[in-house]
Amino acid sequence: LTFFGIVFAFNSAVHSYLVLAYTEDDQVALNVGFYYMANSSGRLIGTVLSGLIFQLYGLVGCLWVSSLFVLFAELVTLKLPATNVTEAID
Repeated sequence: LTFFGIVFAFNSAVHSYLVLAYTEDDQVALNVGFYYMANSSGRLIGTVLSGLIFQLYGLVGCLWVSSLFVLFAELVTLKLPATNVTEAID
């Protein structure tokens, strides 16, 4: 459980950094709010969808759907524009 907490903390810090790195200075509150809304919605939808997929297709179905979501997330991140690291730190 401690290991999960440590990994979760690092993951959360990276997400927070990325949200701020891709945000214009005048839209920080809007983008951070949208991030948390999207995060909460994703957790709810993920919980319901995983239960439904497990009931219909079992563990193997869950693993296939999870793989598709990971692939989709990778494709989306390839479209993100490059950021200037010094701008994100300022």
